[in-house]
Amino acid sequence: MCGIFCCIHQAKNDSEPFTQWNICKDVIAARGPDHLTEKYISLSHHWHGYFAATVLWMQGPEIITQPSLDDNNNLLLWNGDIFSGCLAKDDVCDTNVILDELLSTTDIISVLCKIEGPYSLVYYQKSTNTLYFGRDIIGRHSLLLKIDSKANSLTLASVANKNMKGIVEVPAIGIFAMNLNSSRINLACYPWKEPDLRFTDVIETLETNLNVDINIRKTILDTNSSLTNLHLHPDPKDLEYLENIPDSINFNETLRYLLENREVNERVECLTQLLYQSVKVRVKKKPNYCKDCIKIVLNGESITCTHSKIGILFSGGLDSAILTAIADKYVPENETIDLINVAFERSVNNQKISHMNGEKENMMQKYDVPDRKTGRQTYSELLRICPNRKWNFIQCNITQMELQLYRASRICDLLHPLCTILDESLGCAMWFASRAKGILYPVDETYESPCRILLLGIGADELFGGYMRHRTILKHKGWDALVQELNIELARISERNLGRDDRIISDHGKQSRLPYLDENVVKYVQNIKPWERCYPTEKMPTGLGDKLLLRLLAYKIGFQSTANFPKRAFQFGSRIANSKENANNISDRL
Repeated sequence: MCGIFCCIHQAKNDSEPFTQWNICKDVIAARGPDHLTEKYISLSHHWHGYFAATVLWMQGPEIITQPSLDDNNNLLLWNGDIFSGCLAKDDVCDTNVILDELLSTTDIISVLCKIEGPYSLVYYQKSTNTLYFGRDIIGRHSLLLKIDSKANSLTLASVANKNMKGIVEVPAIGIFAMNLNSSRINLACYPWKEPDLRFTDVIETLETNLNVDINIRKTILDTNSSLTNLHLHPDPKDLEYLENIPDSINFNETLRYLLENREVNERVECLTQLLYQSVKVRVKKKPNYCKDCIKIVLNGESITCTHSKIGILFSGGLDSAILTAIADKYVPENETIDLINVAFERSVNNQKISHMNGEKENMMQKYDVPDRKTGRQTYSELLRICPNRKWNFIQCNITQMELQLYRASRICDLLHPLCTILDESLGCAMWFASRAKGILYPVDETYESPCRILLLGIGADELFGGYMRHRTILKHKGWDALVQELNIELARISERNLGRDDRIISDHGKQSRLPYLDENVVKYVQNIKPWERCYPTEKMPTGLGDKLLLRLLAYKIGFQSTANFPKRAFQFGSRIANSKENANNISDRL
């Protein structure tokens, strides 16, 4: 994980890059506490480039610094991980793999379409005098863009600051390019997929916000490799095995009954194998040091680290529970895994706290939010399923005073340019959770997780139909409408969640890894029929029909209560959000 910054400007505006860099240097440095390098390069007769990168060492036997220059003076700023595909290599830093691959061809786009894994990058190709930049097809890492027509400059950054006006998120719709042979700012876009109505809307909005025309070039991926597959309405025989479930049996008996169906069981097995592989590579691809021990190693000393290196944002819900049980298979038995559960102090009006209670009881009541209850319940199940592991269940209790302090002093900058009430509540919850500072349950010891990798369940609801609106859409509009909605939600997840969450979590010198959004998992799920992913009908109420395929997987690997927990939004489960506020309104607290 890295923090990357690039400012392309003209010689007459030599102060421009330093002005922009100084605004966001602090938040970019927090993303990569292990190393910082800056380079100032004359790119052409017209343009100069200021490139900076901060590095969080997450790959290879030694730290590789950036910006990276090759023998031909091509320059790379890379913030990503190659987890699978033909470019994936063990024990080699991806920065070197990508730089070598790009050096071997003049067709930059052909290399980028081979990358499987989350990334954002900036690449300057000397021979064509072209600057390329963009995010992966799912948009799992953040990249922000500002164009100043008056100063004739272009700025790119992983994260910015609310004082940086006019900056926007680079949409994850393709790879962008700027021709540096021209004396004016110009942009082209190589779309990931054949342009559709949504692509056109995104491009038009971007052109308006940046005040620049964008030329559309050749499509990068074939339509055949598109992550979209619509299915027609099912025949009655397609649903027989779902409709013929006896009415007299409970949720767990229903799951057991369905797993006796050979085709259902095969789908669960296939998904299980893909998720196991997805978690495995995300757990294993790292230096074997925690946040504290890696400082010792970077100082040239030798150490064996047995502290926690993997943390999981753990509401106790279905998505995080599955990741936890799978991670247990690939983390050495002598290492703890940190389960991070965040709760926000309930407002005084809602507290029923007695002066007769002890301090511990009052504390429990203050933070007795829904996610804390399900977290403890699932933690108990986990002790039964994985008895040989030492789990650290971290209760992160956040006071209203602390929330207000960090929201105003830090989180508002990390969220920028997003600013809705929903962004605020989710961003704050994610920031305090990823800080991972709290009290261990049940021993009541203070603890701050030293892990550098966080596994998140993001993407499960969009893939497996986990939201209440999916039930409503199916009821009123049918299966075609539901599968289109699922595809649209996955296409929009980069702008709704992923860029924001990447900026928030990385602020603690940690990296988020998202097993459900692995390309192989996404491709498999999008190519099975929608009623094989979920069945949110009257036959299967909430806690069963939504995310049915995932519930079957959870039950099969040993979860019972957890397999039937209904979906609960993070902002409400942690009690940070006020349900009376409109989530889409601009927040006046940022």
